Amino acid sequence: MPVNLRKKAIREARNRNEKILSNRKRKKRKSKAWITARRQCNAAERAEHNDLVDSTEQELRQILDDFGELSDIPYDCTATELLGEIAIAEGNATTIYVERDGLSTLTIVLHQPVPTIAQLKKAIAVISRAEHKRRQRERHEESLRRRGLAEDGGHEDRQQQQRQRQQQVAVGAMPCSTGELVYSALRNGHDHRAFVSWRFLWRCFGLFNVETNQPIDDRSNGRATLKELGIENAATLKFVHRVKYFGCQRQR
Repeated sequence: MPVNLRKKAIREARNRNEKILSNRKRKKRKSKAWITARRQCNAAERAEHNDLVDSTEQELRQILDDFGELSDIPYDCTATELLGEIAIAEGNATTIYVERDGLSTLTIVLHQPVPTIAQLKKAIAVISRAEHKRRQRERHEESLRRRGLAEDGGHEDRQQQQRQRQQQVAVGAMPCSTGELVYSALRNGHDHRAFVSWRFLWRCFGLFNVETNQPIDDRSNGRATLKELGIENAATLKFVHRVKYFGCQRQR
C-alpha cells in the first residue's frame, strides 16, 4: 500500500476508534527466565574475571616489591612507561614535563632516538590516562577504607573480603571518568565529567613551551621532530587553549 493511502487509513481508523492494523511482524520476546539465567551467567563470568585480575595484580605487586631495583615501578605500568624506564637505564631517553592546571605535572619519557610531536602526544595521552586511573583507584580504596571494607588481612582473607564487597552491591564501585586529563574538573564545580577523547582534546588544546614562551605549532606536520619545534630534553610544556593562538581553525 502506498504511504499516503496507509496514512489515510490510519487516520480513519483512529477517528472510528478501531484497531490500527500493522504490516510489521511482532518480535518474539525472550522469556524472563532466559534473561535471568543469562544475567546470572554473565555475572559469574564477570566475577571470575575480576578475581583473576585481582590475583594477578597482587602477584605482580609482590614480585615488584621483592626487587629493590623495581620497587619504584607501579604494578599497572603501561608499555610506554616501561619503555621509558628502559631508555633511562640505557641513557638515550628524552624527558618532557607537561604542566596541567589543577593537576599533577606529567613526566613523559620518550624512548625513541628522534621523537616526533605525534609520539609525544600519544605518550601524553597514555600516561595521563594511567595517572587518572591510579588517582581514581586511590579515591576508591580510600572510600572503601572509610566504609570498613579495606583489605587489611592476608592473602587468605582478601578473597573473602572481595566477595563481601561484591555482595554489597555497587555502593563501592570505582567511578569511571576520563575528563580530568588536561586540567582539574574542580574548576567547573564538580568532580566527574563526561567521557572525552584525545582527538577532541587536541582540537581544543595545544602545547605551550614555557622556556621559550611560544606555542608549539603542530598543525602542518605531525611527523616534525621535537628539535625542529624547539623542544629540547628536560623541557617544560603546558596546555593552552588552541583558539587563543591559532584562531578557530580546527586541527586536522
